[in-house]
This record gives sequence, C-alpha cells and structure tokens, in this order.
Amino acid sequence: MTKRKNEYAIKNKIFYERRELEDFLSKYNSIGEYLLRCMGTYPDIHAITDPYSKVELTYGQLITGIKETASGLQALGVKKGDFVAVFSENNGLWCMADQGIMRAGGITTARGTGAPTEELRYILEHSEAQYLILQNEKILVKLIPVLKEIQLKAIIMLLNDGRKADGEIKTPVYTLEELREKGRKHEFTDPGITLEDPSTMLYTSGTTGNPRGVLLTHKNVLTQFPCTDDGFKSQPGEKTLQLLPVWHAYERTSQMYYLTKCCHLHFTTISGFKKDMVDFAPATFMSVPKIWSTIELKVFETLRKKSYPAYLIFRMSVFLSKRYIIHKIYAKRDTNSRLPFMRAVKFMWHKAMKGLLSPVQNLLLKTLYAKIKKAAGLNFRATISGGGSLPMHTQLFFEAIGVTLLEGYGLTETSPVLVLRFVDEENYLGSSGTPVKATEIKIVDPDTHIELPNFTKGLIMARGPQIMKGYYKDDEATKQVIDENGWFNTGDLGWLTSDNHLVIVGREKETIVLSSGENVEPTPIEGACLESPYIAQIVLVGQDEDNLGALVVPSDEALKKCNVEAENLTLRIKPVQNKELHELLKKEIQTHIKNKNNLKSFEYIKQFAVLKDKFTTDNGTMSATGKIKRNKVFEKYKEIIDAMYSKK
Repeated sequence: MTKRKNEYAIKNKIFYERRELEDFLSKYNSIGEYLLRCMGTYPDIHAITDPYSKVELTYGQLITGIKETASGLQALGVKKGDFVAVFSENNGLWCMADQGIMRAGGITTARGTGAPTEELRYILEHSEAQYLILQNEKILVKLIPVLKEIQLKAIIMLLNDGRKADGEIKTPVYTLEELREKGRKHEFTDPGITLEDPSTMLYTSGTTGNPRGVLLTHKNVLTQFPCTDDGFKSQPGEKTLQLLPVWHAYERTSQMYYLTKCCHLHFTTISGFKKDMVDFAPATFMSVPKIWSTIELKVFETLRKKSYPAYLIFRMSVFLSKRYIIHKIYAKRDTNSRLPFMRAVKFMWHKAMKGLLSPVQNLLLKTLYAKIKKAAGLNFRATISGGGSLPMHTQLFFEAIGVTLLEGYGLTETSPVLVLRFVDEENYLGSSGTPVKATEIKIVDPDTHIELPNFTKGLIMARGPQIMKGYYKDDEATKQVIDENGWFNTGDLGWLTSDNHLVIVGREKETIVLSSGENVEPTPIEGACLESPYIAQIVLVGQDEDNLGALVVPSDEALKKCNVEAENLTLRIKPVQNKELHELLKKEIQTHIKNKNNLKSFEYIKQFAVLKDKFTTDNGTMSATGKIKRNKVFEKYKEIIDAMYSKK
C-alpha cells in the first residue's frame, strides 16, 4: 500500500510540475528573451568581473553588448539556423558572444581551445559552420592550416585582433569591438525563434572516435532555469565563481542560470582559484569532484606542514565529526536489518550516539572549523558538484566541517540536470538527489528493460523536457538512446530509494568520466595498446578518479620473454616478483599510446595492474560474441581497482 501511495504521489507531483513549466514556457519564445528580461531588472549592478581578461561589465552594459553583437552578426550574414562555432576558454566575454549568436538566430557550436586541431576541424566540417569566434590570436595561429582549407565567411576575435596572423588566411577577421560597431549601424531583424528551434550544439565523445553533436533546443535549456532555482535559490547580486569549461553543458547552463538571477559572476582560472576563493569570497559556485578532493587534501597537507600537533587535533576532530554525521544519517534512515527488533535497536543506538556527539560537533563548528573555513575560503552559502560522483569520504569531510556541498546528476544530452540535492532540504549524502521539476527517473533491467523496484540496481532511464532534440546528422544514434516513448537511456547504473533519491553505482556504457568532468572513450586507447604483442587484453578504469588506470592481461609472448608462469603472477599494482614483466608492459603501454594521434593529456594511462586470468565467457567477463563485459570486470576486480587509486 505504501509503495502504491508513493507512486501515486510522484505521478501527481509530475503532473502539476508539467503544468507549472508549461505556464512558464508560454511566456517566452527563446532563451535570449528570458535572459534579457531578467537581466534588465537590475541594469546597474555588477554582472561580470574577469581580471584575467580585463573585463568588467554591469548588467546594462552586458545587455547592450549582446544586442550589438547580435546585430553585428546579422550584418555579417548570420541567419536563423546557421551554426556559429566558438572555440574559447571560459572568460568574461564568452556569454556576450553566446547570447549574441542565439539572439541573431544562430546556433552556438562550442569547444575549448585545448582540443586537438583535427577535432576542431571535424567540428567545423560536421556542423558546416560558416562563422567562427576565437578567444585570441594563439588559437587562430593553431587553426591556420585548417582555415586555409576551409573557407569561412568571417572570424571574430574575442580578446585581441589577431592582426599578426590573419594575413595567412583569406577569411576576414574582426575584433569583437568591430563587430559591435557594425551592430550599432545595422537594424536588427527578429529571426522568429521558437522554443523548438536548436539553441546550441555541444560535442560529446562518440564510440567511433569522432565526437557527437548534441542538439539542445531553446525549450531544453529554458526548462533548466526554474528547476535549478528550486534547488539552489540564488539571489540578485550574489557573488559566484566561474571556473569550469564553458563548452560543457554543466557550466554553460549554470552560467546562464546565474545571469537570470542577476548574480555577480567572477571568472577565475585553475591557478587563481585558491586566491580568488579567499579574496572574492563567493556565496555560490558550480564545481566538479576533483576540486573537492584537491581542497580536502590541501587542508590536511597545509596543517601538517604548519603544525603537526594542530594537524593531529584536526584529524581527530574530523574523525569524531564524521562519526556524528553517520549517526545522524542512520538515526533517520532505515538500516539493512530485516528484523523490526534489530532495526529498533540500531535506531536507538544511532540516536544516542548522535546526542552524545552533538555538543562536540557544535563546539568544533564554532571554533576550529570556522577558522579552517575562513583560511581556505570555504565560507560560501552552497555549491553543487557535478560531472562525476563525489567520493563518500569527501562528502563526509565537508559535511563534517559545515560546508554545504550538494550534488547533482545529468548528461550533455539532458541539458544537463536530471536530479539535484536541494539547498533547503537535508543534504542526503550518498545520493545524487531527486528528479528536478517535471522529470521522471526509472530503473530498468539492462537486458529486458523491465522496470525494477526501489533499492534494485539497474539501468537509469530519464524522461523530461530537458532531453535533447537528438544527435546532429545521426538519427541512428539518436534512436539507440531515446525510445518511442521519450525515455532516454543514460547508460549509467543506479537505484532509487523509497523517497525517490537516485544513487549512482556505475556505468553500463563504455565512456569513462574522470573527476575533472572530462569524458574518455576507452576503446581507441585500448585498441592502440593491443597493437603490442605483449598485451593480450586490456580494460581502462578511472571512473570518477583523477586519471586513467588499466587492468592488463599479458600475452604468452610477454610471459615467455620474462620467464614468468601465468599461475605465478601476483595481483599487486607494482609486483616485486614480476618487476621485469611490469616494466615491459609499462614501456609497451607508453610506446603505443604515444603513437596514437591527437591524444589529450588526460587520456594517458597513469597506472595499471597485471592480471593472471584472462577475460572469458567462463568467468563471466566476456559475452558470447567476444565483447568484454566492463561492468562485470569492474565488479570482479573492484579491490584491485580500489588499491590502484588508494591514498598513499
């Protein structure tokens, strides 16, 4: 009966949320229309501060810049439906270019400057973009060989004019100011945008090696703003840091959300992040797991170097605080005990321990933790971590010292937010949150796609207004992930609690997402390694970690060369007994990966473990068709993978 009541309550909630969203969407035709209306409410307050690009704008100035950029693009010939590529890092002028493109009717096609030249070429050719916006002269010089072969109608430089390099190409190059000057002289024409028109195309890794273009409509992105606001509740003038890559859907949508709330966006860099956290003192910002793992480590390292006694005191304090948080959680949530009597005993135990540790926790929050947070710049209202799962020990650490670190989950294809832990609710550690407005999540059997009950691990399916229009020029790939009823296959594995919290436990699809948010497609890298005669099988690992690792099965040739019997192989990461074999495989991996073209820095294998058993159908790690079952491999060798990434 309780289950039926929960299902009815969820369906009823979604019904009213849909009506609420439909009412919101009926008032606007595009993202730009909504943003300009919101930003016009506070034209005199600070919108953007970017000391690294020397940009300072109020909301009034930003609105003017967007309108002039849009008119300038129309003067150059941009029409509704034209793709305009933007290759730039996150900076204070990015949103002016982005919103200018969309207001003119164009579709922003975004990527960062660090991408390999051939990938940028592919994006230009695949999108058939005729207009290109670049960050600076450095990226222009990088692209000159490509631009000599691909004829564009215009190139616009965001941060400098590129006059030293533009003589090598035929395409006219304009500065952003020159574009705006054209806009001031050109009469803007309403392109007639509708909610179903594409607003942007973001590229994500594809199984063939080429990235796939994810088309997101104005409706897809617009629905994210009230959903995010339900969870985050930012206010006008609130300070926020912008650090993440803006060509990722997470940062892109987050940045637009902050603009709709008239926040003060402060742009920072990886090297300047720590100083800006303290100096700028943001109230909120969006982040990725790697940031928090790094901060946690730095806090302990700094204390250890400064004062070892203080470090020991802090370490013991955090241990006690983590115990308090754990008891607090289990004093409210159900336990694994099946017998009612044992559940009652455990509830009483956790409640008693919570009460015992509560005075200690309150004292630590007001004294030791308050000083630590001030020194580390952690006195913000709240932050959301996305782009990968937060390790539980990291969640516990920040909850213990009184930092409101929330978590969300989504994909590029979902604009991106699907679920979120809300700021005004209990921080449900271990979950990625509950579905945002008008969004449905269900768990199905990976093979049969039959819906599974709560607390049962399966494939995560999602349905809602934020699901992408599809992959550009790839209807087949679109049909593979979106079924006839609108359900999107996330490729991730997880389970739902009785109160609809989503817990992520792994990935069914092959893509590995590092803690930095970077996507790694393992197949091409594994293929390069398998060219070695000494590597029989290899599986990349590293989901939610800082870097890639690998499980390696040596070939018979490798064993023979090193005079090692397969049954004598150890399963240690750096086996002393098999040192010669380990060094041989290390050299082979490095050599064959270097031979792979356009490899990004985060795609290098940093560590590996040597396995003595091959992946076979008999041990359940390989299918009948000869494909390695990655999820089964991860389960079978979990201890080895954990040891590979264990803190020294």
